[in-house]
Amino acid sequence: MAQRGITEGLDQHEVSLSAHQLTDFRSLNLFRMVAQRVIPGTVMDVGAGGGGMVAWLLEKGFDARGIDLSPRAAAAAQDFLQSRGLPRDRIRTMGLQQLIEQGETHDNVLSMDCIEHIEDDRTAFAQLVGLTRPGGRIVITVPALMALYGARDEAQGHYRRYEKESLRALTEGHPVRVDELRYWNALGVGPTFVNQRLLGRAIDESFRYGKPGLVPRMLRRGLSLWFSQVENRISPPLGLTLLMVATRL
Repeated sequence: MAQRGITEGLDQHEVSLSAHQLTDFRSLNLFRMVAQRVIPGTVMDVGAGGGGMVAWLLEKGFDARGIDLSPRAAAAAQDFLQSRGLPRDRIRTMGLQQLIEQGETHDNVLSMDCIEHIEDDRTAFAQLVGLTRPGGRIVITVPALMALYGARDEAQGHYRRYEKESLRALTEGHPVRVDELRYWNALGVGPTFVNQRLLGRAIDESFRYGKPGLVPRMLRRGLSLWFSQVENRISPPLGLTLLMVATRL
């Protein structure tokens, strides 16, 4: 199962962002929205990247852990957990199939911005189902709108962006029920289209967490409020991200 960027573009991107995961307003609001869809029990974050989701869940009292195929990304995630006084062993270096072969299953299986890096995403989804206990929940986020696919996607190792129909199609033939399928981050669609499709350049993400000064701080505060009070509560007609929640039958 070919994976693009797990040890290249995605690896570099996740490691570079790892220090900012819990101060980045986008990540924090996405973590909150995903956590609201988690049911009681264990949580496995597949493709844990920099470890931000696992760290956030652990600090909120969830029984969370994660895996990542990239040794570099997993090591960065372990260091991130340790820096916050959390156990390093909650992140392991391994793939989905290896986890399934060990007979491991979980009440919640998360895949956040991961399967777009896998060429055979149908097999990847089947493995997510195999990792989920009956009655358990699968929560997936992916980049949305193939019309926005550009140089940044290629640099990060994305095979594709998704439409609602193409993401739902992954569930066909599997014992799952789609409970929710919605867009998120409507505000990002316009700037991404202009920068990525018209100007051929990536947006500088540092405004989300790092630029000093009163104006950047006010912008971050305003955008965080928008996500928490609007994007996380309603389903916009379009968005940079697609969220799917499914129940394992």
